[in-house]
Amino acid sequence: MPRRPDQLAAALNTQRNAFKAFLVARVGSAAEAEDILQDGLLKALRRAGELQDDTKLTAWFYQLLRHAVIDHYRSRAAGRRRDDTLGATLAALGEDLAPPDWEAQLCTCLGSVVDTLKPAHAELLRRVDLNGESVQAAAKALKITPNGASVTLHRARSDLREKLRAFCGACADGACLDCDCAPVPEKKNRV
Repeated sequence: MPRRPDQLAAALNTQRNAFKAFLVARVGSAAEAEDILQDGLLKALRRAGELQDDTKLTAWFYQLLRHAVIDHYRSRAAGRRRDDTLGATLAALGEDLAPPDWEAQLCTCLGSVVDTLKPAHAELLRRVDLNGESVQAAAKALKITPNGASVTLHRARSDLREKLRAFCGACADGACLDCDCAPVPEKKNRV
């Protein structure tokens, strides 16, 4: 089978139904399977030059789809972790239930407070808690070990909690949502 992108697309398209059935069996949704298949086809076209043996096109594409399914589940897990982390932050601040538009309300305080953290802490919090990146991926990008990233993330969250309380005052003990209170000066006697 030729490796020109248009010929590769035509060759893969002849097996479209089999590829989609493969994906539906793994993700359980025809719509998600279609999205993954479309992304997979685009990736295959971009990486057409990597295919060394044209007779292995189908096996190569199935491998690409397997990796896409893994990425799909990782992405979903990262989204759940991000939501769980924000829920835990709200709970730590005394808020059990966030209103439907909690993201817009929380960000007004959170963004400016995150900016006051140590740069390494702020970057890790943004990557993991706000952008949904895995701790391992963030650690790799920041060139630190995953264990070091976990410890730093724990410290960053603790610092964030403290700074939110200092920034918002009594508001942080309640919900720290939609907060427009003036900053409360931090105590200087921290060691």
